[in-house]
Amino acid sequence: MSSAKVLFVLEGEQPEGNIVARLQKAFPKELADLSSDLVKIVFSSNIYSLYGKLKDDDGFLDVVEVLKEQHTDDDELQNLDREAVSQVFLFFDLDIHGLAQSIEQSCEQLCELVKFFNNETENGKLFLSYPMVEVVNICDQSNGLMPEDRKLFKICDCEEDGFKHFVNDLNRDSKTICRANCRENWLIISKANYEKAKWLMHLTSEELFPVLDQMQQVSILQHQQKLIKQDNVVATLSAFPFFLLEYLGAGKILKMIN
Repeated sequence: MSSAKVLFVLEGEQPEGNIVARLQKAFPKELADLSSDLVKIVFSSNIYSLYGKLKDDDGFLDVVEVLKEQHTDDDELQNLDREAVSQVFLFFDLDIHGLAQSIEQSCEQLCELVKFFNNETENGKLFLSYPMVEVVNICDQSNGLMPEDRKLFKICDCEEDGFKHFVNDLNRDSKTICRANCRENWLIISKANYEKAKWLMHLTSEELFPVLDQMQQVSILQHQQKLIKQDNVVATLSAFPFFLLEYLGAGKILKMIN
């Protein structure tokens, strides 16, 4: 086992923890190195709270040191040597609804965070779910994320757990939902997310391979913010397929989904 550690910073314990466990189970060989050295930390608040903890006059503080200050009762984290952390991945929701601050201010903060957390071996790599982590459970087996009832989601409808209720209703009533519970389904979900990102970013290639490397979190956020500011909607996308793309690479991903 390598002495280097991989740190996952999750917004919440559930369902994020379950999703990560199912992802590891679906790709035991591909994620073997990660799984053997993985340290999971639950932040227990939203991305804007993280921004407030990390931001100072000179930019952003080191996320590992800030987490240590916040989780003094976590022995595994307290004993973690920062120099031993080779990669940091952060998974958070868009969570832009129902905030005291304006959407414009929230968008500015997200841009700062995504640009700062753009390399897992340096500051860390941030992956966002739009609008929330439960989006991983809305993929249609045949039509992916493009059916009209789930292609776009109104920001205002996320309030009072509106998106969670939508996902629960969809999973209860639909017989064609592709659940993230096995390798085959994860590959269907991942391909659907890449096709959706291609649509969102107006990438004209008929094939996925030439454009997969363009599906960076900064670019996705830029296109999402146009929808958010102009139409108060967001294109549904899950963070986890884009983590797989980053971790495994476009070539390996393409072989698996084709």
